[in-house]
Amino acid sequence: MEKWEEVFAGKIPKAVYQMQLITGEEQGLIIELSSADVCVMIKFGVVQAVRILDEGIVQRGLYADSEIKRHKEDGFSNVIYEVQQGEFLKQIDQVSDGYGDILNLKHYVVITQNYNVDIVTEWEPTVEVLQK
Repeated sequence: MEKWEEVFAGKIPKAVYQMQLITGEEQGLIIELSSADVCVMIKFGVVQAVRILDEGIVQRGLYADSEIKRHKEDGFSNVIYEVQQGEFLKQIDQVSDGYGDILNLKHYVVITQNYNVDIVTEWEPTVEVLQK
């Protein structure tokens, strides 16, 4: 059963963020979140998979309805969650023919006002919060 766990709880201020994804072979994946008062850099480094969906089309079936409902009640105040037993990680495990198990991959989801970003990686991201 899919379960979302808050990561970096309380570290990322609640705000309406604009998101920019920066990705490349040298720096890996960086998600930059900007509001009027703060800039948040979530650095994942090298990742195995990324899925970006417009929030408006993510309604049912992609995530566990119970988890969406639970976190929607507080307005997704945490921004980033580690997903246990999520469908996206299962898909990556299937296409990797077991390689994902060897790497001990983790599944994260970043929720913003306009996007849901799923990330599958070996590493835990780092978070930098900068006041403007």
